[in-house]
Amino acid sequence: MLLAPNPVITVGVAVSRETFNRIRIANGTPGLAKVPPDQDAEEFELSFSGGISLDLLTTREPGGDGAIARYLLKFGEGLQQVEFRCTNVDRATEILREKFKMDPVYPATRPGADGTRVNFFLVASPDGGKVLIELYQAASKAQS
Repeated sequence: MLLAPNPVITVGVAVSRETFNRIRIANGTPGLAKVPPDQDAEEFELSFSGGISLDLLTTREPGGDGAIARYLLKFGEGLQQVEFRCTNVDRATEILREKFKMDPVYPATRPGADGTRVNFFLVASPDGGKVLIELYQAASKAQS
């Protein structure tokens, strides 16, 4: 995940393979993030003035059982997650667990795109649905 000039919040939008390719070409074919092989996703980031960043995500296997494939099958294209940059994702996860009694999706922080470290939380939304929140920690300079 190439970071825009210091984004704190990035919105992740899940789209079909066709839409993903069309948006990528229309924006000068930005580089793809290096997503760990065990995660069924391809992604790239678009940055806009004012520190606004969008992560465009698609599945490597349409109709498969990866998280993005399941999201697209269930909901179609749209806002898939909201990503918050943290300086220490382990500590942020611990605070949400201890102070707010929220359980993370994964018991431990895991590798994310481009050397980031990530964990996720499903948070209830006012309409009765859930929003996926991603906490991410930028890759250390040694990994970049």
